[in-house]
Amino acid sequence: MTELDTAATAVDPALRGRMVDGICSLLPALLRREVTGASADTALMDALGMTSTTALELVLQLEESLELEISVEDLDREDFDTVGTLADYVAANLLIED
Repeated sequence: MTELDTAATAVDPALRGRMVDGICSLLPALLRREVTGASADTALMDALGMTSTTALELVLQLEESLELEISVEDLDREDFDTVGTLADYVAANLLIED
């Protein structure tokens, strides 16, 4: 059985950093082009031209590569503003095994 980690109002900086690194490492393969200098401030939709379909694919690949499960119930377009906003969402919405 799984439950949402509700203690995520204060996201662990190390976990957030791991999410930023994971997202940045997946971008080149996902976008099928070189992505240099990606950081927490990189705008996913505006700067990298991600579509909503590509954004959801990114979340699925992140789950697979980091071997975790993310609750996507409250995932909104705003969560894809930057690598950092997506990392914040993911870190705050991990499903944890009981």
